[in-house]
This record gives sequence, structure tokens and C-alpha cells, in this order.
Amino acid sequence: MTLFNADDYGITDAQAAHIRECRKNGRLTGVSAMPNSQRLDKAMAALADDPGLHVAVHLNLTEGCCLSDPAEVPLLAAPNGRFRGSFARLLLLSVSPWRKRLLAQMRREFAAQMGRVRSLAGDRPLRLDGHQHIQMIPAVLRAARDAAWELGLAPSYVRWSAEPLAPYLRHRELWRDYKPVNVLKNLVLNVLSRFGGRYMRDLGLRKNMVMGLVISGNLEYRLVSALLPDFERLAAERDCDLELVMHPGWGIRSGEGLDVPGGPFEAFYLDPGRLREYECLKKL
Repeated sequence: MTLFNADDYGITDAQAAHIRECRKNGRLTGVSAMPNSQRLDKAMAALADDPGLHVAVHLNLTEGCCLSDPAEVPLLAAPNGRFRGSFARLLLLSVSPWRKRLLAQMRREFAAQMGRVRSLAGDRPLRLDGHQHIQMIPAVLRAARDAAWELGLAPSYVRWSAEPLAPYLRHRELWRDYKPVNVLKNLVLNVLSRFGGRYMRDLGLRKNMVMGLVISGNLEYRLVSALLPDFERLAAERDCDLELVMHPGWGIRSGEGLDVPGGPFEAFYLDPGRLREYECLKKL
């Protein structure tokens, strides 16, 4: 099965509405709900009449504010509640002497995030992925597994962000469209994938495949239409689902996102690539 997913759902009313348009008039099959967004309640209410749409908890430890009491998760958040870290910081902490404390604090925060989205999503199966692919850090995935179990939940799907490079290499005409930093990030995720598989097995889940990391931020129709057949053939050979990781939620204005104005994440939301991905989903 090929899944077309919109990440970061529910940051603003306009952004969420544009993502829903990709469902109504495009090929969207799922959204990843940003659990710490102040606008999420309204965004989720708008999905009530579409029970067939997949909804994942977009586990977040890097942008915006925590849902837990900041005093109880000091490794994750500053006293004002704003998340302290980045993917690299979480990875380093996960192999540091603070690992045990980190696991406990991530479990607490993930339980709050899963609880909030579940309260808004109704009876939909629990699906999990991670903002900026943090679920690929083995300790993060372990904490997510434990949080789900503590809540008495059994995830039906966890995104496995380890993208094969072979389909990209076959298209020499597109090489100039690949950003070296995205290739490097993908290689890091592929290395980490070798260590977190046991937690997927604990959950009784088989791995899936993703598409879009090497061209992250720019899944325009020209690129997706050229690459998708190769990815779908590879997914069929591996007998696994294929998920396109997309960010079609355009319409966020400066200061409206979870990041501080001018912060490192705001530029991503304001980039024209959001509109191109929206248009791609409507063409597919």
C-alpha cells in the first residue's frame, strides 16, 4: 500500500485547512497531528466526518512547548516549557550518563502527547511517527513504546524513516535536485535503523518504507512523479507499505508557528516548497 501523509497537521487554522483540501481534492491518506499545537482541537474536530483518514501522533521533542510540567522534564524543556533540543542533542543524551533520566522524561511527555491526540481522534487506530524523525533514535522509540504500553495502547503503525537511496541513484537527471544535507541526514537515519528494530518487533510491527527524505522540503510533482514508480516497485519487492512524507501545509505566517519568530524552524514553514507539495498532492 502507498500512503500519502501530511506532517505537522494542526499548527494553524489555515495550514490545517489546506492540508484537508489535499484529502478532499487530492491523494492524501493520512495526517500527523502536532500534539503540542494550541490549534489542534479545532483541526481535529474538522476530521470527525472522515474516519477513513489515518491520524498519527507526531511525537515532538524539538519544537514549541512541552505538554508536561516543565519541572518534571528538565532534560527536554526549559523552565518556560519550550523544548531545549534538537535531533543531535537527543541522540547525544540517549548515550550519555543521563540516559535513564531521559527515558523517564520522554515517557512522561509522550504519554501526554499520545493522550491528547487520542482524546481528539476518536476510535482511530494509534499510529506514531516523529517530528524531524526523532523516533529513529532507539531510546526515543523505546520511550514511545513504553508510553503506549503504560496507556494500555497498541500502536498499529510506526513510521520507519530509513529511506533507500537506490531509486534516487537511478535518476541521474535529478541529481542536482538532491540537497547534500538531506542525503547526509538519510545516511544517519539508515545507520540508526540498525539499532531500533527490536522495538518494532516488541510492538509486533513490520517495518515500512518511506519516500521523500532526500528531497525533503521539495516534494514537487516533477520529482515525485519521476521517483514514485521506482519506490513502489521496491516496496512491492520488500512486501511492505510505502509512505510519502510530505509537508503540504502552506499558509503559516511569520510568528504563527510553534517556533519563535525568526527561529530555525520557521523558515521551513514559510518556504514556497509547502505550496508546491500541496499542489503535488492535488495532481497525483
